[in-house]
Amino acid sequence: MKVGEFDWKHANVGQGAVSAVLHALKYLVILLILVSVGLMLLARDDGPARFRSVLQEMQFLVLVFGLVLTMLGFFRGAYPKGSYSRLTFGMSVAVLAIIYVFMLLLGGGLQEAIAHDLFDLDLKLIFTLYFVSAMFTVFMQLGEFVDHRHPWLEGSAQIAAQEKEDPAQHRWFHDFRLRYGSLFNGLKLSRSTLVGFVLLPLIFIIILRGALSSLGSEEVDAMLSSLDEVAAFMLLLGLPLTALAFPKGFYPKGSFSRFLPAMAMVLISLYWIWVLGMEGKFALDVMEEVSINLDYSALLLLIMAGTALWFVYYVLELWLYRPEWKEGGFRKDIDKKWRKKREEVKDEALKEEPEQPALVAEDTGKGAAEAEQVVPAIVNEGAATEQPSLVAEDTGKVTAETEQPVQVKEEN
Repeated sequence: MKVGEFDWKHANVGQGAVSAVLHALKYLVILLILVSVGLMLLARDDGPARFRSVLQEMQFLVLVFGLVLTMLGFFRGAYPKGSYSRLTFGMSVAVLAIIYVFMLLLGGGLQEAIAHDLFDLDLKLIFTLYFVSAMFTVFMQLGEFVDHRHPWLEGSAQIAAQEKEDPAQHRWFHDFRLRYGSLFNGLKLSRSTLVGFVLLPLIFIIILRGALSSLGSEEVDAMLSSLDEVAAFMLLLGLPLTALAFPKGFYPKGSFSRFLPAMAMVLISLYWIWVLGMEGKFALDVMEEVSINLDYSALLLLIMAGTALWFVYYVLELWLYRPEWKEGGFRKDIDKKWRKKREEVKDEALKEEPEQPALVAEDTGKGAAEAEQVVPAIVNEGAATEQPSLVAEDTGKVTAETEQPVQVKEEN
């Protein structure tokens, strides 16, 4: 680790302030408002006393951890991506956030309060699911450092810039090279897929199972067994989707290495919707003579048709982004502004090309104009043209040696 990268000259106060505001909203303001509203609602004498004490303890934890995470978030945002300073503060935020959530459980006190006044809820299992997604956040800090380390060193003139790859020698199967990918983008998409297709549905099932278990009827037992089947199905399809999401986010737009897993994800998502929607039919026997039957297959097919449009999207993405990715030298998709910068460099290069002849004329002065008259005369008489033109360009005037051959030719 280079201690010099913690120097404040590398920091940006504006970006640090924006990051601090976002961290404050995420870890302090929103949670503090929720806890304060809960205390106001339970301020009456007939409110559950156990919940009031729990919320008061949580309020203190939110203030302490929220302020610390806000301060760390400022330094994380202030330092540039790819530096050891940003990696250090980013890892600190990610690890402290896990401790923060664990402390909010109050050593089992929150679970006991919910079980006493509402129903049994397995908060330890919910925290375990959160811990899995939080570990993705920890590894994302490492991925961001690896992705941006070389570009940051190039930008700070600490290492030489890499040469662009020749598009003529590139084949489609070369798209799977690891150097084209971004660890941060791959881990980020995997985490969002895991949360959306696995963790959130499982948390919903855990809460619903705890609420239904408190009813204690025979009809509920059948529903609980069906919830267990749905949970197993979430894991069965959600984990392959999470695995496919990594190469999809890892490789840039316009590559076949992104296109193929993206198409596979759409196929699995269609099956996920069909099975989770129970094939468009729902039946529930509430009592011996009362039953509920719903047929929403048309709505389910409409949702699947809309999901299938992603096939068209990824085909167009490959077709539109591939030429741009090739022209850019097969760069990683780690910076949203790299396309704009590349266009600016291209425009500057086009502006400089027509100005080159004018610059030569300005450097040579009057000698260039005289050379244009002397050289054609020598060419017409069969004399050598290289030496007079070079002398005219170097000295800025026509010498006597250049004029003498022309006079001899005219006398003859």
